[in-house]
Parts: sequence; C-alpha cells; structure tokens
Amino acid sequence: MFNLPDKYQVGKKIPMKDFIPKDLKPEVKKKIKDSVKSVILTYQIMGEDIPSLVNDEQNSQVIQFYEFDLVDIKKASFLANLYQEIIKSPCVIRFHDNASEVYSFALKRLSQNDKTQIVVTDKLLTSIFPVVMPSTEKMNFLKELSADNIKNQTNKVAFYVEMYVRAYILTNDKVYANAKSFLMKPIWYSENKVFAVYNLLLDLARNKEKVQKATTNSEKMQLNQEIRKLISELDNI
Repeated sequence: MFNLPDKYQVGKKIPMKDFIPKDLKPEVKKKIKDSVKSVILTYQIMGEDIPSLVNDEQNSQVIQFYEFDLVDIKKASFLANLYQEIIKSPCVIRFHDNASEVYSFALKRLSQNDKTQIVVTDKLLTSIFPVVMPSTEKMNFLKELSADNIKNQTNKVAFYVEMYVRAYILTNDKVYANAKSFLMKPIWYSENKVFAVYNLLLDLARNKEKVQKATTNSEKMQLNQEIRKLISELDNI
C-alpha cells in the first residue's frame, strides 16, 4: 500500500473479538459483524526515521494502515466514521469488497479535557475505485500518495497531513478548476501553506453548497462574491 518500505509491513489479522469495542451498543456490534469479513493491520510507520510528534495537541508516534474486507462497499461510510473515532493514531483504512474499494482518512488531535482521548476534526472518504479493472483515477491516487512522493517528512503528523490533503484534492478536484495544480506546487514543504490551501478549498466547497440552497438573490450575490474572493486567493498561491 502506497509503496511503503518493507520495514513497516505488519500483515497482522485482527481477531473480531479484539476489533469490536465491548462498550458499543448491541445493534452496532451486530452491524459490524454483518458488514466486516476480516481486518488486517497491513503497515505501521514506527520508529524515528520519520520523527514522532508529542506535544499538547498531538501524540503521534505511529501511523497505521488497515484493510477491511467487507460484505458490501456501501457499509464503508458507516465503518469509516466509527473506526476513525475508535483508532487513536493517524490511520488510513482501505475498505473493499469483491469489486470496489475506498480509502478513509481523518485528522485528529488530543482532547484538551482528557489527553488519553482524541478528537477527530476532519474526515475524508475517497471516491470509489474498482478493485481489479484498470482505473486512471486510482493509479493517480496511489501515485500521489506514494510514500516516496510525500515531501514533508518533518514528523509523522506532517507526513499524514500531506497524504490527507493530497487525497482531499483528488477527491474534490471539481471544487476549484486548478485544484490539481497544487499537487505539483512546492506548498508541501510548509505545513502552514498546506493547511491554507486545504481551508480555502473547504470554504469554497461550503459556499458553493450554500449557493445551491440560497433562496434570495441578495444571499446568492453575497455568496458569489465570497466564492470569487476564495478563488482569487487560491489563484495567488
């Protein structure tokens, strides 16, 4: 997965009894059991070749990569929302059935009330890719998120954030006409610039959604002005 070095390979199958938290409601446990055939921890980035980041907001000493074999890919969204909250470390989850696959990402930080808990601030589920059939979109996705293409390896959070934002751009490239141009720009060496681009794209997507729901011309005009401003800011990065 993502051309990760062999030293990070794990390939450990997770027993279902360890995989389903005991404190979940019975109906949620049943839904998981009915949806998931198996779970494998495929890779784990540990050690300090990519430095850990431990401070008041982060305790990122490992990045994990999982594969969930599903009965039906339609269950991926439910499982992604659930397990990105359960798994405390930054992680990438590949969900697949016999025909299709999607990838799940989430940005996390430590809870300010309880440092043993995490808060998920952002989630991303990619477009659906075919498992077997050739796909240009899937090839581009795997190439852009390949470990040897991740520029910022200052620490594990920076590494994961770059993967996340690259995945976001590829999944939401229709939001901004030149979105994919950022994949080739030198923004990736600066975490601040990466977040600046990401937040502008998020705001642009939200405002475009609001325009579709706006009921008055004045509201639409105000939103369109904000959209033009955001596009101009993106154009100038």
